[in-house]
Amino acid sequence: MKAEGTFGSAGIEAAFPALADNALGLDPMKEAKLLRVLCESRLITRRTELVGWLQGEVRRVLPHQILVAAWGDFARWNVKCDVVSSMPGVRSVPLGRCPAEEFIRNSYRRWVRAGREPLLLDAAEAAPAELPCNCPLHLAIGLMRSLVVHGVCDKLSGCDSLYLFLDSRSRAELYAQRGFVALAHLLVCQIDVAWRRVAAVQLDDLPAAQLGARPRQMTLSEREREILHRLARGSTNSDIALALEISLFTVKNHLKRIFRKIGVTNRTQAAARYNDELMASERDVSAALASASKT
Repeated sequence: MKAEGTFGSAGIEAAFPALADNALGLDPMKEAKLLRVLCESRLITRRTELVGWLQGEVRRVLPHQILVAAWGDFARWNVKCDVVSSMPGVRSVPLGRCPAEEFIRNSYRRWVRAGREPLLLDAAEAAPAELPCNCPLHLAIGLMRSLVVHGVCDKLSGCDSLYLFLDSRSRAELYAQRGFVALAHLLVCQIDVAWRRVAAVQLDDLPAAQLGARPRQMTLSEREREILHRLARGSTNSDIALALEISLFTVKNHLKRIFRKIGVTNRTQAAARYNDELMASERDVSAALASASKT
């Protein structure tokens, strides 16, 4: 088996010939990471897998702390929004109730004017003119310095998918990455495919009473659930600390609390318990969907 560093400069170009003229110019290690990200995207079928992929491997290739996804008919502003972030309390909000809506509108207008090509901005350039509200999402956006904007146009439906990558690093730091345009385009295309696959079932649209607890009996915080998910995927404590940008000591403390809450004594038992509960929850969801389709 080849080590990550053994991928030559032709590695990505051989797998994706159309990129040969774009001169990605990545070093072998970054090419290996990119190739792994693209391969892993094909395995995503669940929301938890999507979030873990976006906050893990994808962030190592295209740095971001907040990812805002918006899709729909932008001309008529019939748009839905979702947010993936490791920042505490940052969640999606109903469009129209927060100035973050204007942030998405401004970003979309700039992307269209740029010919629907990957766009790198100072985050403040897309900030709304009106006074910000105090919701966690908007406050977090105000702390970001750089913004990568790119999307996918669905010509069959006439709708667009827009992805906003916000990070506290400066625009200059991100632009220093070689092959930025081709890299952003390739990643966003794969993110869009994976997101559409997961969004085929909108669990949030189902009544809470039908869904029950997810996973059942696991009363964990969101951070604890995220750590347990990564553990179940085979991540080491060091992997988890790096992906979540926390200390190794913090990861160990989280795991101790998780083990105590779910009644296990080691990592193997925790992973097995998580997978069992997830399968049980999926059966509940399938039953709820079947019931909803009959009404």
